[in-house]
Amino acid sequence: MKSQLTVTSPAFENEAVIPIQYTGRGEDISPELHLSAINENAKSLAIIMDDMGHPIPAYNHWVIWNIPVMETIPSNIPYGPHIEELNGVSVQRICIGLPVGSAK
Repeated sequence: MKSQLTVTSPAFENEAVIPIQYTGRGEDISPELHLSAINENAKSLAIIMDDMGHPIPAYNHWVIWNIPVMETIPSNIPYGPHIEELNGVSVQRICIGLPVGSAK
């Protein structure tokens, strides 16, 4: 039986409120993420951050893709189409009605 992919963060507990520093009302930075049981055939990773408690159901806050296969994704990844520090990761923040960087 294959293990199921698990994503955790040292920044907050499972199903807990995400600390303000990781929101548009705080520092607006990404939290560190730990992944376990990554499929051995994975070529890259993608993460979609949906907010299931938002008034808009499954509101999407940000998407990061083209992540090299790694068990720890660092915090404070900048936004942009090509992040050199992570071998070309692409990060897009979705913010309804507000330009990127104005959610504070």
